[in-house]
Order: sequence, then structure tokens, then C-alpha cells
Amino acid sequence: MRLPKRITWQHVRRLYEALEPFLKAQPAKASQPDRGRVLVLAPHIDDEVIGCGGSLRKHVLAGDEVSVLYFADCAAERRKEAEEAAGILGIRDLGFLDFRSKTLLDNQGPAAGLAAAMAGHRPDIVYLPSLFDRHNDHMAVNHLLCRWYEKELRDITVCGCEIWTTFAPNLVVDISDTVETKRSALGCFRSQLSVRDWQDAAISLNRFRGITSNAGGYAEGFLRFRMKDYHAVWKKVYAG
Repeated sequence: MRLPKRITWQHVRRLYEALEPFLKAQPAKASQPDRGRVLVLAPHIDDEVIGCGGSLRKHVLAGDEVSVLYFADCAAERRKEAEEAAGILGIRDLGFLDFRSKTLLDNQGPAAGLAAAMAGHRPDIVYLPSLFDRHNDHMAVNHLLCRWYEKELRDITVCGCEIWTTFAPNLVVDISDTVETKRSALGCFRSQLSVRDWQDAAISLNRFRGITSNAGGYAEGFLRFRMKDYHAVWKKVYAG
């Protein structure tokens, strides 16, 4: 099963059909994320903070083990930014694969790196961009995770994050008490903020999620699945 060069309306239609059983009129609301060992699959440095930085800070404060694996464009400047942001969030374990953007399915290196991280960290919860986040590398990391599952068949909780594309979440986590830490961490990504104001975009979305869900002043939205259900949705979308 190959990653399409672009998402078509056919993929979007299949996605919403596959998601329908998992979506409710009102998403589940939580003051704390699920507990357990956490691994974030970040296609690029800053995706982890944009998508789930407030929740990651809550994991750290609760004493959960949190690790981040970055896949692409890990130049020295961006690594320094990642380390600075991680220090603010309290995350100590960072892994850098350093492949070129838009090449993550071109060879076995990214898949091997993912498999090694999954074996080493044995996460209970994996965060990554959502199944239909409209960026080639974000789609590719979803493919890599599903291919890993086909080999390992190990059930975990998967939380898809909003980064490039918003969605109707089935879980909303109140981050009102960690949003300022997230804001500070986002401010570390100076190389990216000089191009687009991701800090304003992410925090504004969190404010919107908090208000519309009534979860709190600020919230992060997720598509939360068991791995077998996540894989079934992925397969239905991309098998054709």
C-alpha cells in the first residue's frame, strides 16, 4: 500500500466514512490525558509542541515517561530549538533520525528507526499528526506506524493531533493550566516562527477548542483510537 502523492476527495470521503463510528456529537472531555509511557512521533521539529505540547506537559507533571522521535529536517539549529522547547516542557528523551523531508517512504531507514523506538520505549500512548493532516511527511509517519503494527500486532492508544489540518475530535483535553508553558515552548522555534506564526495559530486553536467544547479556557483536540481501530481506518482510506 503506497502513500498517494496528494490526498484526493476520495480519500477524504473514505476517511469520514471510516471515522463515523468513533465520532460523537460531543467529544469526551478530560482534565488530564490518559496515563502511561508516551512516545511522540514528530515528522518535524515543532510538530510535537503544536499538536500536543500542553498535554505533554501534563504527562510530565503526572510523572509519565515522555519521549519524542523526530523524523525529518533535524539540522543543528532546529535540534537546538527542539532541546530548548523540550527543556521548558520537562521532556528529557529526544531522538533525531534526520531524514530529508518528503523522503520518509523512499527507503527502510525511517521504518527501522520507528521500530527501534517502539521496541526501546514500549509506549502505551503514541501521539502523531492525525490520519488526514495534509502534509506529505505527516501522512508518511501515519503509514509507517500502521506498517509497524502489521508486523508487531501490539495494541496501544493512538492520539492523532491537529497540526496542519483541523478535525472533529473525539477527545478534548483541558490545557488551561499548561497553555502558558506550551506558549513559551512554541516561542523556541524561531526558525519556523520567522516564516509562519505557529505560536499564534496553535494557541488560537486551543482557545477555540476550549470554548466550543466547554472543556476549559484552552484545550487540545485529538482523534483517540486503539491501534487496531486506527489501523482499520487507515486501511479503509488508503487500500483503494
